[in-house]
Amino acid sequence: MQVDSPEKVGLFEALYSTRALRRYKTDPVPDELLYQVIDAGIRAPAGSNAQVWHFLIVRDADKRRRIGELYMQTWETYGKQFLENPDAIENLPKQMQLVVKSTDHLARHFAEAPVHLFVCGPEQSVGTVYPAMQNVLLACRGLGLASVITMFHRPYTKELQELLGIPEDQVAHGLLPIGWPSDKIGPVNRIPVHKVSSVDTWGESWDYAKQQPEEGLRKRWTGR
Repeated sequence: MQVDSPEKVGLFEALYSTRALRRYKTDPVPDELLYQVIDAGIRAPAGSNAQVWHFLIVRDADKRRRIGELYMQTWETYGKQFLENPDAIENLPKQMQLVVKSTDHLARHFAEAPVHLFVCGPEQSVGTVYPAMQNVLLACRGLGLASVITMFHRPYTKELQELLGIPEDQVAHGLLPIGWPSDKIGPVNRIPVHKVSSVDTWGESWDYAKQQPEEGLRKRWTGR
């Protein structure tokens, strides 16, 4: 499997091209790369340097199959309107169509992702665990892998504790499927900075931001 060299993907290129990717090939992810991903995850900022995260790697096919079943059950609740009437997706704005279709694909094929990574910690550790998950996403991008932070497992906390031996004082804050992407990596389109920022008082325009291109500095770092 050909991968991008980490030396070829700079920090800002990764920031501007790390997308939520939900379609994966079934090829295995080598230990060497998975170790790099998690080693990058633990470099994230941690409140009081309390490194309370735990990364639970699930590769076992039977366990991934069961996780996939639970994941699909959540999608059957949240995406009920689209499952009952697939044509409803075509009435959505284009960007939302892409999101719903990729979410539906992920739910139907979740078990096929070669790695299921649960990022765990105590209930109150969100401020520490989420930066670690972002580091995981960026590391995946640097290695040519794909992932997305998902939450559809949360309604089945008890089932997952029994299936995976997660202690009761630990919460699986995020579930990240990891694999080789079937879709293209980046670039990321976003609402312009001037529409999501203010200066000194909420709603006060940032004139400098309004003078910048609508796509921001994306082209500088991705060429697209």
